[in-house]
Amino acid sequence: MFLITLITFIGYLLIFYEIKYKIPYVPSDKKLIKKLFRVYPFEKGKIFIDLGSGDGLVVFEAAKNGLIAYGYEINPVLYYFSLLKKKIFKIEKANFFRKDLKSVNLKDADYIYLYLLPKTLAEIENKIFSEGKKESKVICLDFRFPNKNFKEKILDRFYIYEIW
Repeated sequence: MFLITLITFIGYLLIFYEIKYKIPYVPSDKKLIKKLFRVYPFEKGKIFIDLGSGDGLVVFEAAKNGLIAYGYEINPVLYYFSLLKKKIFKIEKANFFRKDLKSVNLKDADYIYLYLLPKTLAEIENKIFSEGKKESKVICLDFRFPNKNFKEKILDRFYIYEIW
């Protein structure tokens, strides 16, 4: 009975944060993310930021591929789940913070990853391109910024932008 109550409570928390912030949790496809890290020329040792990191999948994959990875997630259930996975799998270069994506400092990021709906991308477009450092790459899964042209498209689903 306790387990059912706990799962129900966690489910309600997930739904509450999706309604409150209007950003649903949709996990990235693990196989697709692994493929991205095989085909895109990420430079090891660079800083990778995932805004809206969910369960941490992309952050863990970035860390496994030699990047210094940071995930920012406002939903406490997903944030603590990411911390639990980090502890279990002992991935030291994966770092997580419970923070709204609109308040994250982007000035040191070499790569910024986003899997967000078009409305949210429109809301943070100016922040990304004004605060991100020059020559940083912005990687969007499935959706594009409304007012920027992407530099390249990878695997038919990733839009790559460069900050100038």
